[in-house]
Order: sequence, then structure tokens, then C-alpha cells
Amino acid sequence: MLRSRIAIFIMFTVSAYCLISAYPSPHVTYATTNATTNTNTNTNVGIVPTAEVVHSSESMKVPPSVGTFVILIANEAHENWSDEKHKLITDKNAYYVPTNLIVPKGTGLLFLDADAPWDTPHPHTIELHDGAGNAVYSTGQLDYTNSSKPTVLQNPGTYEIVDKSYDTKEAKITVLENETSSGNLILGGFYTPTNQVENTEDNDGVSHPGSLQYYKEAFNKEGFDILSEYNFTYATCDYCPGGFWPDNKSGEHTLLIYGTQQPLSDALEKLGKLVKDNVYI
Repeated sequence: MLRSRIAIFIMFTVSAYCLISAYPSPHVTYATTNATTNTNTNTNVGIVPTAEVVHSSESMKVPPSVGTFVILIANEAHENWSDEKHKLITDKNAYYVPTNLIVPKGTGLLFLDADAPWDTPHPHTIELHDGAGNAVYSTGQLDYTNSSKPTVLQNPGTYEIVDKSYDTKEAKITVLENETSSGNLILGGFYTPTNQVENTEDNDGVSHPGSLQYYKEAFNKEGFDILSEYNFTYATCDYCPGGFWPDNKSGEHTLLIYGTQQPLSDALEKLGKLVKDNVYI
């Protein structure tokens, strides 16, 4: 009797495995530094820091499985760091996500402009300067939702991120000498209001659906995986209703870390639309 039960159990297990294998997930799996945000333990991909770690440390080291990293230029990134911090989304990774990026050799890098333009456009021109102060890369003028052409920093070392148009907080990229990019993952960060705001319209009367719940569905639909998320509050404007700068529509925000393996051109086109869907003005 016991042998019969064991045989039936083995047959059931094998059948279930075959059924699951026949319908693989269309999304990529990742390992993160925090099992509570992503239960995957696929160490072949490497460790991706969680959104909470990126927020608190303002630093992100990406694994060799990342082929391209998309650096987000945050909303309100035109505001002066010395005098107008209260107008930013946050004082952590306020201008770029992340402020300090650490990558293996061969990792592709580009910038995505999410600094909303209503009332006044805020184009950005970003340069990367090497240790001698030489500009080794320029995005050219980036308008809202636009992304720059990718570049690979050939020489290991530390590079300063310089916004030629605005006074921003110091930021840098470090290229490691002892690690080399060997994958094709696309990785990046994204800001969204944590909750749906009361007024979703921009100054032209166009409604924008962006909120955490919206982006959870929209990123998945567009072939991106949200690896982790971190909610935070930034409301330091002492003369603003609610304590937050009104262009941000909220003081409650979420940092998302996302990944995808789709072609870069497809991913950037979709990211541009996702940026435009945001409610920030």
C-alpha cells in the first residue's frame, strides 16, 4: 500500500512539473538584496540592490548581468540644490537615480529626462567628466521624456555627472576594473506618487494617471519587472499647503527599481510614455 501511494505521488509531481514547464513566465527573474521585495534566488543574474537601499544610501552597484543602465533625471531636477531643496521630490537621489552609480566595465549608460515641462520647459544637457575634468560624453539637449544615446565608459575610474544648465547635487559614476558586463538586462529607477492624487491634470488641463497602483500594472503590461519599491515622504516646504511643492502633487512618493530584457529601443520608447503618464508637472 505504501509503495502504491509513493508511486502515485511521484507521478503527480512529475505531471505538475511538466505542466508548469510548458507555460514559462514571460518576465525575467532577479535576485535582490531583500527577500521581502523579491523572492527569487536566481544567483546567475546577480544581486540587484533594493529601492530602500538605493534611497537610503544614494548609491547602487549593479551586477555584471546588466547590459544597460537607464539613469533617471528626476522631476524638478532643474531646481537649485543650494537654495531650493524644498521644491524637489526628495533630498535623496533628487536629481538622478541613483546619485552614485557603480557599474562593471562595458555597461551601457544613458539618461532619461523625467523633469516635467509645464509652464516652462526644462531641457537638460548632461556631461560626464573624467578624473582630469575632461568631458568624455554629452547627452546633447534632452527634452522631457527623451533619452540620450547610450555610451560605454571605456576606462575604469570615477566620472562626475555634470548638468550644464542647472546647479545640482554632486553625482558620480564609478566603473569597476575587476568586473565586466556580460548580460543584456536593462535596469533603472522610477519615481511615482504613492497614492492617486486628487488633481491629476497638468497646467494644460490634460489628465495623467500616474500613481503606484497604475505603474505596477503599466510596467508589467509593457514587459518590465518591478524588482522592488520603497515608499517615502518628502514635505519640507514651510509655506506650501501640505508641506510639499505643488508641482509634485504630493509629499508621498515611491521609488521603483525595474528591469527588462526586451530590446533597448522598445524599452526606451515605452519608458518615455510611462514618464509622460506621470502626474508630476
